[in-house]
Amino acid sequence: MLALTELGKRLKEARIEKGLSLEDLQKETKIQKRYLAGIEEGNYDLMPGKFYVRAFIKQYCEAVGLNVEQTFEQYHADIPSAQHQVAPEELSRVKTRTKEVAPKNSKVLDALPKAIIAAVVVGVLVLGWVIALYINKDDKEQANSTDSQVESQSEQSSDAQREDSNDDSEQASTKTDENKEAEKKEAAKKEEEKESDKDESKSKLTTVEGAANPGTYKLEGADEFKLELTATATTPSWVGVTNGKGNSFFSSMLQKGKTETIDLTNEQDVKIRVGFAPGVEVKVNGEVVQYPSDPKQNVTQNVFIQYDGSEANSES
Repeated sequence: MLALTELGKRLKEARIEKGLSLEDLQKETKIQKRYLAGIEEGNYDLMPGKFYVRAFIKQYCEAVGLNVEQTFEQYHADIPSAQHQVAPEELSRVKTRTKEVAPKNSKVLDALPKAIIAAVVVGVLVLGWVIALYINKDDKEQANSTDSQVESQSEQSSDAQREDSNDDSEQASTKTDENKEAEKKEAAKKEEEKESDKDESKSKLTTVEGAANPGTYKLEGADEFKLELTATATTPSWVGVTNGKGNSFFSSMLQKGKTETIDLTNEQDVKIRVGFAPGVEVKVNGEVVQYPSDPKQNVTQNVFIQYDGSEANSES
């Protein structure tokens, strides 16, 4: 069993002073109990990554009432850095690949003269075939010129007859075309009016000024409440979604490219807690929700949504 670090001792003391067990802390922070125990024991190998060690320690401090900045400064020796360093093995692989590409390029350059000669030969053959084709075509056109003159004369006489018969039908069809054009314009006008009505009835997501919790939004004019959570970063991120009564709708790690869609139409107050905000995009009814603070400065973010679907349903 690993010896407790100074940081682990301080966190455990603060938890006990608050009268919290590891199970209680797990419910509060949504961090698995084994990760919390690993933080107290200084066993960071249990964590999914160095970055999560720092994020989990920050959430632990907030839950037990410790000042995050002072704790990180005082126990910085017990907290791993989140910076990534390139291993020497990766650099050596890059150099090896560079050396392997050079011989292939030289072989391609050696084969270029032969390819150019082959292309010239093929081009000459194609040009000769095209010239022969045009010569044969001219001979056939001369032989058929007499027949075409006779046919054109007969076609001219028949065309004159067709023009006389088509004058009356064109006059009748002109009125029909005008009616069709008027109908098209009327249909287009109605479609524009429908689109305008749709735009006016679109849902709005607005910030609630002076709310008790920063990052509180109000969803208005919507007959549904659809939440989309999409992981965009390589590092997986934990996300938790609960309502005002504490019921959980989602509490898990999101992998890159994974999208979780949750129907919250029957809820009035929803809390969204994101462990790694730079790697998670939050949408409500297709609209991107802005975090209350810069995700690069505060990786853990809380977003609150107030929704009253009764207004939208009564209007419809």
